[in-house]
Amino acid sequence: MKHISIILFVFLLFAIQKVNAQAHPLLQDFSGYQQGTTIFLRFTFKSGSLCDGIRIDRSDDGVVFNQIGDIPGICGRPDVPFTYTYTDSFPNKNAMNFYRLELGNYGFTSSLGVEYLTVGDEGFVVLSYPGNAELLIANPPARNAEVFIFDAQGRFFRSFNVNERRFSLLSGREGRGVYFFRIVYENNAEVSGKFLVY
Repeated sequence: MKHISIILFVFLLFAIQKVNAQAHPLLQDFSGYQQGTTIFLRFTFKSGSLCDGIRIDRSDDGVVFNQIGDIPGICGRPDVPFTYTYTDSFPNKNAMNFYRLELGNYGFTSSLGVEYLTVGDEGFVVLSYPGNAELLIANPPARNAEVFIFDAQGRFFRSFNVNERRFSLLSGREGRGVYFFRIVYENNAEVSGKFLVY
């Protein structure tokens, strides 16, 4: 039986998945996703779309961007669609990373938000939002489990069954404060920790 505890306060709104930005007129697509400890970006130029250099920018808030990379020279191809990739090896951890491209003198793409989560040695991360919290378990020890929630004084609050890697810990009716969770899987493995609702 493994006992694990951690608190991470992360303000996130998106699930781990491939996300797409609204395409720039020169692009067929602009997408990204977390790949291990990096964020992988992919962008494809439409056939006949050319520009002079690509700049890759990243932002913490989607407003203020800083350059993190570039691809010099003529981009795109006159005869066929052409795809470029870029790997951000140092994304902001347990946060939303926003990316945009500057396509030569054709301006910027819309921003693309990609969530980057690290679960560390504990194997899970708690995502706290105003009024609620979610739990993401990287590798659940079994499929089905029962979740028990306790208040800060250790009094039983509620329980429910899960069979997913990511789920909400509260129903949205609870108040602010510190809560504890205990997850008992069908193979008797346990995961436990605490979280804050603000």
